[in-house]
Amino acid sequence: MTEYPKANYVGKYVDDSFKLAKFFRILRKRWIVIVAVSASVFAGTTYYTFTRVPQYKAGAALLINNSTIAVSDIQIPGLPGTSSINLGTEIGILRSRPLIEVAVAKMKQSPTASAYREIDAGTIMGGLEIRPEKDALILRLIYTDSDPKRAREVLNALSQTYVEYSLSDRRTKSSTAIKFIQEKLPQVKQQLEKSALAVTQFRKSYNIVDPETYAASVYSMREALEKQAQELQIRIAQVEQQFEILSRQVGKTPDAAISGAILQQDIPYQSLVKQFQEVETNYFLERTRFREDHPNVLALKDRRDELYRLLETRAQSVVGVGANSRNLTNEPNSLIQQTLATQLFETQTNLAVSEAQLASIRSAQSEVSRAFSGIPQIQQRYVEIQRQLALDTSTYNKLTEKLEELRISEAQEISSWRVLEPPLIPTRPSSPDIERNLMTGAFVGAVLGILSALALDRLDQRIREVEEVKEIIDVPLLASIPITEVTSLSAMVGQSILPSSSYYAFKEALSSLALNLRYLGTDNMMKVIAFTSSVPSEGKSTLTYNLSTILAVLGYRVLLVDADMRKPTIHKLSKLPNKVGLSTALATPTPWQDLIQSGDEKGNLDVLTSGSIPPNPMMLLESTKMNALIQEWRQEYDYVLVDTPPVIGITDAQCLTSKVDTFILVAAINRSTRSGISRALEVLASARANVSGLLINMIGTSDSEYHYGYYDQYYLNPSGDSEEEFEADANTVELGK
Repeated sequence: MTEYPKANYVGKYVDDSFKLAKFFRILRKRWIVIVAVSASVFAGTTYYTFTRVPQYKAGAALLINNSTIAVSDIQIPGLPGTSSINLGTEIGILRSRPLIEVAVAKMKQSPTASAYREIDAGTIMGGLEIRPEKDALILRLIYTDSDPKRAREVLNALSQTYVEYSLSDRRTKSSTAIKFIQEKLPQVKQQLEKSALAVTQFRKSYNIVDPETYAASVYSMREALEKQAQELQIRIAQVEQQFEILSRQVGKTPDAAISGAILQQDIPYQSLVKQFQEVETNYFLERTRFREDHPNVLALKDRRDELYRLLETRAQSVVGVGANSRNLTNEPNSLIQQTLATQLFETQTNLAVSEAQLASIRSAQSEVSRAFSGIPQIQQRYVEIQRQLALDTSTYNKLTEKLEELRISEAQEISSWRVLEPPLIPTRPSSPDIERNLMTGAFVGAVLGILSALALDRLDQRIREVEEVKEIIDVPLLASIPITEVTSLSAMVGQSILPSSSYYAFKEALSSLALNLRYLGTDNMMKVIAFTSSVPSEGKSTLTYNLSTILAVLGYRVLLVDADMRKPTIHKLSKLPNKVGLSTALATPTPWQDLIQSGDEKGNLDVLTSGSIPPNPMMLLESTKMNALIQEWRQEYDYVLVDTPPVIGITDAQCLTSKVDTFILVAAINRSTRSGISRALEVLASARANVSGLLINMIGTSDSEYHYGYYDQYYLNPSGDSEEEFEADANTVELGK
């Protein structure tokens, strides 16, 4: 077996992406779908547009103003309020059914109430639209109605209702705030009086005006008492020292002892000492509470000084009386002794007074210490009642001020909603927008039409044009065969029927293919060529038979073998008997030369039909005898054309992949599918077949790139007589071989 260069082309989708040329090809192929869908959508849009009742939109604008009332600024527990405006809440109030029902009632009470019989709150709510302006306290009111005048009147009634409601609402707020404050003021005033009374009772209870001043005076008094106690201790020590000196000088005479006993036993003297101690203590305590110039302090000081003088007088009087009595009964003492005795008694009196003062100071120090330790509690209590008094005073003053403000505001209250732009009668309908709807319908129709065409092209796997095959596979296209009603070129010779242009196109395409077979190989021409297809009824057998006749006319010795032993066709096209054939040559020892039949008059074409149908054609084709037959045929003939069954689903053709020189795949327009062609090439590639190229069969006259209409003018003369020309053309081809 002669080996030829292999060109194993793998069938696959080489371009499944979007391309502009492919897109326009789909549009051209599916133009009817595009036009139908586009026209349907446009017609539907047109019908919808012109059958709708015109709708008119009237517009108005409301200005939201919240600066005319200060109720929201009152920060009092129990009275909520805010100075900010929530436009969402405002819109919700405007769209509320109660307000709209009030507007409907106004409209039905107007002189033109008959025009608004069909208007109700639900209708207005369905046609009303409220939009806030961006970065502005403005609300746009839009109402849609089929009657432009009614649309304006509805907005007029709504605007008037909104303004009246706003004014009533704001006055209600002011009245509510005034009533609240008037009810609150007596309670606040009572609380204020209670706080003021607490301050007064505090001052009376502690007999102080200011705890801070009181604390400072107590601290000063404590320091002063400490200093006075130290001074008295020093003084007492000095007086005691003086008393000891005088006692040693005078001696412990009976007179001195009697005098000391007299002072100790003298009731008035002791009473004065006790009074002096009490007054001295009270004096120091009062100084902790009042200043030096306070009347109480001055009175106690005068009383203390008076008691001191009385003590001295009483002591002198008691001691003096005793001395005189003794002088009367005894001998007179010397003048010096009397003077020393007098000084001794005076010193004793001073010592007693100083000791009494020291005792008073110690008692006063105890009282001052207790008072000083209670100062923090007094200060805390005073701060609390002062804070409560200040809070109650502030609340009372603020309520009083706000009450006056609210009374003034109520007197000059205006609506927070003001009509900024009154509604006007719309002159043009807002819907339907004829121009926009028609343009949209045309655009959407075109888009849907194109999408429908693309979807149909995606769903329809059949090959419609030659370019589709070029786009999806990478196998060379050997020829494009137009569709024709003639199944055999030789059948037209000798007939009186005038050949059509499709006949000539068919013939020329096969002639071109016959000449191109010389270029399938490089050094040697490929002789054994098998023809197959993806599915049945793609014209494979017809092309193979007619190609063999053209090769025979060109002078080549050709053997046409029908290897389709399941559904043979060659014997029908050549009108030869099929009792014996390829199956006979493979299954019996009969020489193949005895089985061939002549296919033309000149003897250049031999035909080996399939013969009787065997039970298992695959085993015969896979046999070594089939390989031997092909080797013999290669030696005897210029071309051996083998017609095989379709490759998908049937393995007969795969049995010949290693025996023949090459395969040619036939695909028919409107019959082959993209997936079928790709699958056929994959099967051949998996069987390591040499696929030389692809034949596109049954091309219609609508294929823009493959026109064959010019054959009508080229081959047919005006008289329509072409039979002789056909015969002459056949002879010319034969001579030109």
